[in-house]
Amino acid sequence: MRFKFTIFLLALNAISFGLIAYLNHQARQIEPSTGGLSGQIGRELIDADRIELHGRGIETPRILEREGSTWYLLEPMQWSANYFAINRILNQLQFLEEEASFPVDDIEKTGQSLADYGLENPLLRIVIAEGEESISVSIGTLTEIGNNVYLLGPDEREIFVVDRQVIDGLLVDLNDLRTREIFDIPVFEVEALGLQIRSENTADGSSLKVRLARNNGAWTFEAPLAAKADPTLVDNTINTLTAAKVGRFIETEQSNLILQGLENPFMQVTIHGNKRRQSLIVGNLDPNSQGAPQYFAKLENNPAIFTVLARPFDILREAQEALRERNFMNFDPSKLSTMNISENGRKIRLQKLETGENDWQVLESNGENEIQPYRADPAIMDSLLKNLSTLRASGFTADAPTASDNENYGFNNPRRVVTLSFSIGDPLTLMLAHPEGREDVLYAKTNLADFIFEVERYTTLRMIPLDTNYYRNRLLDMLPSAARISALKLTNLEKNEAIFDYKIGQENMGWNDLIEEFDTEHGDQIHVLLDAVRKFEVKNYLIDSYTEAYPVDEENSLPWIFQLSATIQLPGGETDRTETREYVLTERLSGTVQVAGSKQYNTIFEIPQPLIEALYELTDEMEIPPEMAEEPVLEPKPIDPVTAPAQINTP
Repeated sequence: MRFKFTIFLLALNAISFGLIAYLNHQARQIEPSTGGLSGQIGRELIDADRIELHGRGIETPRILEREGSTWYLLEPMQWSANYFAINRILNQLQFLEEEASFPVDDIEKTGQSLADYGLENPLLRIVIAEGEESISVSIGTLTEIGNNVYLLGPDEREIFVVDRQVIDGLLVDLNDLRTREIFDIPVFEVEALGLQIRSENTADGSSLKVRLARNNGAWTFEAPLAAKADPTLVDNTINTLTAAKVGRFIETEQSNLILQGLENPFMQVTIHGNKRRQSLIVGNLDPNSQGAPQYFAKLENNPAIFTVLARPFDILREAQEALRERNFMNFDPSKLSTMNISENGRKIRLQKLETGENDWQVLESNGENEIQPYRADPAIMDSLLKNLSTLRASGFTADAPTASDNENYGFNNPRRVVTLSFSIGDPLTLMLAHPEGREDVLYAKTNLADFIFEVERYTTLRMIPLDTNYYRNRLLDMLPSAARISALKLTNLEKNEAIFDYKIGQENMGWNDLIEEFDTEHGDQIHVLLDAVRKFEVKNYLIDSYTEAYPVDEENSLPWIFQLSATIQLPGGETDRTETREYVLTERLSGTVQVAGSKQYNTIFEIPQPLIEALYELTDEMEIPPEMAEEPVLEPKPIDPVTAPAQINTP
């Protein structure tokens, strides 16, 4: 009894499911007719995964299929479909509205047929499919009245009259139906870039294979060598490639893989994404291209041939060098503790002090003699560390040099050796060299790799001179903020007379008051001298000792012509402490050079340009032309005529 009851329930379920399926099928047949034309086709459009366009209104059938959210054109060629063109077709169909409608049975009763409305061999037949199920509509001829056309509905039992403009929107040109984009892998997904470039210089036409990969956000070359790549240049290159557009499509009857260079291409570009890749094959130049040059190209495993702009791919010919990282001295200046610069036994040592982040000292050693250390100039050190850490290669000379190559490039006797030591990590050594007799090039290499780079000669050697004075602090003397200059004197030592000698007798009297009373003409220049005494800066150090004359060379010297002296009052205790500052100077040697010396600091140096200009205004004895003094110009004395030479008689 129980078994029979179970069989009864199973049979009842089967009948119920069958009834539900039948009613659902009937609903799909009946419901559209009650909703007009858009109601009949709108539902199928929502989930459509295939669209076919046939008919005498288009040259060849067009078949489109959807994969996920992307539409692809399968016929007449395989290519990605234009997203906006497909959406326009779907929207036109989804919101299609009829002006009028009448059953097919009615026209048959009057002796007419579908052919009379252009629907037997329609202008356009549209098939909309979802899986195995599909519907179709056919578009016929124009109506006799109004700008409308006849359309045969999906059930082929009713003819609709619809606006012609709506139908014209369905006749999309094939060029508009195809997207112009070539790669569909987005930039953020790209993990590697591969290039296969045919060499023009080899007899067998072999190809150079270049591969770059992204590792932990950094781009590196994996072939033909292991080296860092410039991340910005690689990102820009990938942006350019993924944004590349089709110039024009080549029709099938015009395709010729051999003539268009696609049988043996000069380049193949492969973009690797997340578990997928796309390869573009690039062939010969298109002789019929208008404007900028274009290459024939095609995607791998896709027969469609098209053209692309030549310039992005011409740049890739030199990708092995063009995309390489040229900054080969990357280091963190804040971790640097010492820097040794040497050449042929002579060495300069720059050492960071513990007194501050930007406090350095410089000292020089020559053999066993070590010279007294000096404070290094903060601005010079900042510039040196910045320029050294961003030193760039202007060329890549050798990637795997032999011992013979190193010798030929001069590294057996380098021009400079710079060793950087860090608070954490291994030292970094930079060697600069050039072949014997070659003063126009400079090569570089480090202890981190075997590569030999070419660098800009003049700026690189100028950046790290083997001269202690170059690194010395340009601030020679600086008075305390509470110090007061009570007297300032400028003397002509050659004439043993004062050019000026100013003293402030009263404490509450300032230099502005004194200048206004005694020398308003040279007030600006005197202020420059006062500022220089308070903060005396050096342009360049010349000699590390003071002498009674400036020794130009071993045989010649220049006398000190002027002396600038100042009396300084330093507050302290019950009475002020008095100090003096004295600087001796040569005459102005050129527009930008004047030499000075300090016995107190035991050094000879060049002074900066503002001080040169101020001293020149105060010491120059050149006679002012009468025009500048607004005085009458004297008439020049007449010049006696020159006696004519005697005539020479020739035989």
